[in-house]
Amino acid sequence: MPYIDQAFYNDVYKGTPIDAETFTMLEERASDVVDLLTNYRLAGEDLSHKPELIRTNVKKAVAAQIEYMYSEGGELSLHGGSPSSVSIGGFSYTEGSGVRVVSEMALSYLRPTGLLYLGVEVRC
Repeated sequence: MPYIDQAFYNDVYKGTPIDAETFTMLEERASDVVDLLTNYRLAGEDLSHKPELIRTNVKKAVAAQIEYMYSEGGELSLHGGSPSSVSIGGFSYTEGSGVRVVSEMALSYLRPTGLLYLGVEVRC
């Protein structure tokens, strides 16, 4: 489910200019990344019923992820390649600079929303 459109990306987020076809492809992938990060808490929900902070930050997180993926080579940025760092017990091996799949800015937008919480929720 798309969380933003290109008008939000261009006019509100003011991201790097991207053509419409590339934007559509990256928006779907970026929404998937946000769904994964939030443990699908928003999947299929209408954001209009959420508080303004959550609505705005989720949209900005998707926009930041789109911009990040675009700057890292488009859809291929999600596939990352081989691991650049491995740790087993006290042993650690690092090779070059690793490719990150998730934008740090997208995570920063999602942190204050509570959507990254992976603990158990209690409902009465």
